[in-house]
Amino acid sequence: MKNIALTLLICLTTIGFSQNFFKSEIKNDTIAKVGDKAITVRDFIERYELTVWRGKEKKTQVDKNKLEFLYSMIAEKLLAFKGLELGLDKDPEIQRAIQQTEKLLVLDALYKQEIKNKVSVSEREILEALPKYNTEVELHYIIAETKEKADSLWNLLKGGEDFDSLMVKLGQKNNSEKLRWGEIYEPIEKIVYDYLSVGEVYQPVQVDSLWYIIKLAGKSSKFGLSPDEIESAKSQVRKIIQERKEKQRFIEFVNEFGKGKILKVDAHLLKLLYREINNIVEKKKYVRKAENVSVYPLAVLRDDFLDIKSRLAGFLDQYFLKGDSFNRTLDYVIDQLSFKGFVLHSDRQSVSGVLNGLLKTIINEEFLAFEGYRRGLDKSPEVLKDMEMWRDAYLAYAVKKLVLDSLKFNRSISAEELLKSYRPTTGDIWEIKIQEILVNDIDLADSLLNLVKSGYDMGELARRFSKREIARENDGIIGYVLSNQLGEIGQIAGTLEIGEVYGPLYTEEGYSIFKLIDKRKPKDTLFVVNYDTFGVVLNKLIASLADEYGVSVKPEILKAVEVTYINTIVVRFLGFNNRILAVPLLERNVDWLRFIKKKNLPLP
Repeated sequence: MKNIALTLLICLTTIGFSQNFFKSEIKNDTIAKVGDKAITVRDFIERYELTVWRGKEKKTQVDKNKLEFLYSMIAEKLLAFKGLELGLDKDPEIQRAIQQTEKLLVLDALYKQEIKNKVSVSEREILEALPKYNTEVELHYIIAETKEKADSLWNLLKGGEDFDSLMVKLGQKNNSEKLRWGEIYEPIEKIVYDYLSVGEVYQPVQVDSLWYIIKLAGKSSKFGLSPDEIESAKSQVRKIIQERKEKQRFIEFVNEFGKGKILKVDAHLLKLLYREINNIVEKKKYVRKAENVSVYPLAVLRDDFLDIKSRLAGFLDQYFLKGDSFNRTLDYVIDQLSFKGFVLHSDRQSVSGVLNGLLKTIINEEFLAFEGYRRGLDKSPEVLKDMEMWRDAYLAYAVKKLVLDSLKFNRSISAEELLKSYRPTTGDIWEIKIQEILVNDIDLADSLLNLVKSGYDMGELARRFSKREIARENDGIIGYVLSNQLGEIGQIAGTLEIGEVYGPLYTEEGYSIFKLIDKRKPKDTLFVVNYDTFGVVLNKLIASLADEYGVSVKPEILKAVEVTYINTIVVRFLGFNNRILAVPLLERNVDWLRFIKKKNLPLP
């Protein structure tokens, strides 16, 4: 059932505040040096505030948390140095990630130039909207799937049928919400605030593919607000008006910008791509119907697109999109579809319809990105700074993956060396058993989390949606395994109560939702040592890089940095309807300090 409230507003306004805060109010002293690179106070705060960090909520250990976080940032930069040295920036997977992130940031910079910076909100506009914002309304609504059904219901109401009784008859008795100005779909909002009195009902209104009949059931206004409350309300009103003006300016710009621009789609490649996606969708439908489970939502996952690439290997370098200024290969377009997420939410959607919509979005973005690069926005200070952070994160990930892969095939580290260098950490490690669903798309992850919280069987959802094959075959259950073997998931799972659900958590593999089934202390220290092999090798590598490049920190500046105690993962909403994580996630990594030769760094 479609909700008439706008649910993303709080996230958008929160991000806006965070970005303004980081850019304007922080003294930008250097807090650490890693080789020739500096980590500033602003760099540290931006990353710390927008990253989930175990124990951040504990005020008594704030200094320890800050120092450990700083050393983890240093470790990431050192690994990035190694990645460049090894040429991992030329790795196709890393190149794709870097190029995609840069494109999104260039699009955001273009959006600011053409949309955001060309919109302003006057004090008069704020004062006119403020009384509406301070008035909460209670809405009851009836939903109809067709205009004919909506008109039939409207005739019943005009004939004297009681609105609330009709809601009950239709099984829609829970269709009621208390909302305020700015939280309601705009056409309905205008009706509610400008035309309806309490108790009145308005004729059917179309919202997307559905029809709504609205009753204003109640209205209450706030009076006697304090000066601080008034200023807070004015700030929220300004953001709502700004967002709506940006939306209007966006439509004007895109219509103007798109005139005369043509990008041809290769019909043969489109037919091949459609056939492959449709085959995957039909197979998934067949399996779910055979298992007598709900078919939707149905997602084509990253692994599915990799399979499509393997089947269309001979066509990947051919141009799928052809224009006067640029061309894009089939390989590139498949990557874009995977990034965007291909999801059917109901049987009213078709593969061709979803594919067509995504291709339109991709084509529009390619024109806009081409314009952004033409203007040199990839060289703007803001984009360059953001890309340095993301590039370091991608390179560090590539080095870790290289180390892990080498351990899988090379047992060159002796047990004696491991035991000699190993310091028991079993007090911080649990053997855990979890149930997990791992997907590529955050919207799909949010939907699945809501289903789990409403009592839907998590095992069934894991079988249908999880991209982790080994878990999918076992109702999503993983374990018992050591918590340090599962990275950030393991760290968080070790802090949960049995039965507690957490997520969505962004990981390098996708968005994870997991439930802690059980946890226990490890009995065998050598068992822990075995799984710490990767950690030991990685930390020795980081320590050698620290000795090679040089690391220095300024603990007195770090101690003076004020931080909050809230753990949160924040999504950064970019221009032209894109989004990424506000900052790359950071793994806790301080054990490398045990292996450095120059013992001149303060310990956490």
